[in-house]
Amino acid sequence: MSPTPFDDKLPESFFEALYPPLDDAAPAPLHLAPAGGDGRLGRLIDNWPGAVFCLDQHLNCLLANREARGWCLAGPEAPGSALPQPFYTLVSAPLLEALLPYLSAALRGLEMGLDESFEHPRLGQRHVSVRVQPDHDAGHVAGVFLHLHDTTDLRQATELASAASPPPATDHEAHLRWMAEGLRDAAIFFLDAHGRVSDWTPSAERLLGHRADAVLGRPVSELAGVPGAVADAEDPMLLGMERAALLGQSETPGWQRRADGSQFWANTLLTALHDEARGESRGYACLMRDMTEVKRLVDMLQTLNQELESRVAERTRQLEDINQDLEAFSASVSHDLRAPLRHITSYLELLREDLGPDAPAAAAQDMDRIGQAAQHMGALIEGLLAFSRLGRAPLQRRTVAMGAVLQSSLNRVLHDPALRRPAEELEWTLPNDLPEVPGDALLLSQVWDNLLANALKYTRPCRPARIAVGWARDAVADTYRFWVRDNGVGFDPKRADQLFGVFQRLHRAQDFEGTGMGLALCRRIVERHGGQVWAEGQVNVGSTFGFSLPGGAVPAA
Repeated sequence: MSPTPFDDKLPESFFEALYPPLDDAAPAPLHLAPAGGDGRLGRLIDNWPGAVFCLDQHLNCLLANREARGWCLAGPEAPGSALPQPFYTLVSAPLLEALLPYLSAALRGLEMGLDESFEHPRLGQRHVSVRVQPDHDAGHVAGVFLHLHDTTDLRQATELASAASPPPATDHEAHLRWMAEGLRDAAIFFLDAHGRVSDWTPSAERLLGHRADAVLGRPVSELAGVPGAVADAEDPMLLGMERAALLGQSETPGWQRRADGSQFWANTLLTALHDEARGESRGYACLMRDMTEVKRLVDMLQTLNQELESRVAERTRQLEDINQDLEAFSASVSHDLRAPLRHITSYLELLREDLGPDAPAAAAQDMDRIGQAAQHMGALIEGLLAFSRLGRAPLQRRTVAMGAVLQSSLNRVLHDPALRRPAEELEWTLPNDLPEVPGDALLLSQVWDNLLANALKYTRPCRPARIAVGWARDAVADTYRFWVRDNGVGFDPKRADQLFGVFQRLHRAQDFEGTGMGLALCRRIVERHGGQVWAEGQVNVGSTFGFSLPGGAVPAA
C-alpha cells in the first residue's frame, strides 16, 4: 500500500460551495443539516456518492455526509453525537492507522490516493478507493477533504466477467511496435537479405538522425559504420551480417555515425531472420545501443591501469635498486666493519698480555669495558646481518608441528649459559596439543627462541618466575594465535609499538643485556608468513608477547 499523488486538482470554488464556513461556537449535529434556503445544497452533500469527511488542520471532523456517518463507529444516526469531533474518535483504529500518512501529506498540500480493503463497522470487509485532498484557503492549507468510494460491488462484477470470458490474445506485433517506438539511447531497425533498410522505426530515427523516407531501400553501410572506412571489409555492419548469416547472431562494438556526421560508440546486435515455413532468409534485425559513455569510462579505466602499471614498474625498479644497495651494505657490514672490530679485539688481547697480571686496576677496568663494547658491537653487526638475510631468503613452507618446534626451542634456551637458572625458580605452563601450521620450521623456531629467551631474561628478578605458553584458533578468520606470558618486569603499554623496531629497547643495557634485534626478527619472520605480532604488558606485573599465523593448506612449491 503506497501513497499515490493525484495531478488533477479540483477548483477551490467547488469545496467552498460544497462546504460553507462553519461557526465554531455553535457545532452542528452529527446529521447534516440542510444548507441553503431550499436545502438543495444540503441534500446534494448528504446524498453525494461515497463517504465525504471535512477535517480541519487539527484533524477534527467538521462535516460528514450520510455514507460517511455509516463508517463511524457510533453509527449513522447515533443520538447525542455532535460535530466537530476528533476524527480518531469516529472511525476504527485500522482505518485511522491506514489514513494518517495520507492525511499528513494532505496537510502539507499534497493530493494523495490509495485502493485498499477495510473493515466496515456494519457491512464487513469492503474494498475502498480513497482520495485525500488539502483544503486550500487564501494560499494556506486550512484542512483536509477525505472521500471514501466503495468499489466492492464493481470489483466483484469485473472479476465475474473476467472469469466468464477467456483472456484476450496477446498482441505480440503491437508490443514489439511499442517497444521499437519507445526505446531511448537504442534503436531497432530491419534489413533485407542484401543489407538494405527494409523497416526504419522511430527509435532508429532518434538515434541515427535519418528520416524513414530517406533511408528505406538504401544499404545500411551508407548510414552507419566506421567513418572513413576504405574497404567494405572494414565495415562492422557488413562483417556483422556475414557472421549473423553463418552463426545466426552477431554482436559487434564499434564507432557509428549519425546523419549530422557526429560519432558514437555503439554495441550492434544483428540477428538473422529465417522463415522456416518457406525455407528462405528474411533479412536481419538490428539492435543498436549508444554505449559512448561506457566506452569513455572503459578508456579512462584503461588509461588509469596503464599509468598504474607504469608506476608499479617504476617502483619495482626503485625497490630493486634499494635491494642492491642493501646487499652492498650487507657486504660492507660483513667485511669492512667486522675487520676493524677484529683488530680492536686482537690489540686488546695483546695489551692485556703486555700488562700482565700486575696491570693497574683502572687499566684492567678500562680494558674490560673496551672488550664488552667490542663484543656488543659484534652482536649488533651479527643481528643486522641476520635481519638483512631474512628479508632475502625464500621461505621453505612445510607443515610444521608447532609442539616439536616449541620443545626444541625450549631445550636450547634452557641450556644457554646466559639464561641458565635453577629449576626450582621456574614454573612452566606448556600446552600439549599445539597444532600443525604451514610455515618455515627453521624461521618459526627463531621466533620461539626469542620469545622464550625474553621471558627468562625479564623474569630474572622474580622468585619464582612463571612462564606460560598458550594458543587458540580463530575459525572465522582461519588463523592460529600463539603467545608467551610471564610475570616479569613488564613494560609501559604506551610504548608497546616501539618494541618490534630495529635496535629498540625499553630497558637499560646494565639491567638487561641485549641488542634490540630479537623482536624485530620475530616481526619480520611472522609478517613474511602473512601473520602479525603483538605485545601487552604492565610495569612490574608482567607481559605477553604473541603472534598469529594463517591456517589453510600448505601452498604448492
